[in-house]
Amino acid sequence: MDAHTEWVRQIEAEVEGELSLAARAALARHLTSCPHCAGARASHLELRAALAASAGEPHARVVPGSALGGRGISIAVVIALIVGLAAGWLGHRFWNAPGAGSLEGGRAAIVAP
Repeated sequence: MDAHTEWVRQIEAEVEGELSLAARAALARHLTSCPHCAGARASHLELRAALAASAGEPHARVVPGSALGGRGISIAVVIALIVGLAAGWLGHRFWNAPGAGSLEGGRAAIVAP
């Protein structure tokens, strides 16, 4: 038996509301590290929403997909880091670094004449 088969059974029980709190916590921990099971849960929820919508349930909705995939999020993080580093470097160049002739040096001369 595949390890995913047992997790999929637990996903089905969780969607039906038949899973205990401890089992739901274990399932949630597993879903954060297993894209296969996370996809299976999303599929179960989408199927359930589609069946409810076809039965006339007014509040049924499909689980929205991620606008960015894993690679897109990684690229966005790298771009944010590069922009932050560039802004820090430009700020450092514009306002000068601590040391002789800087604000800290001038403050020491004013406080202790």
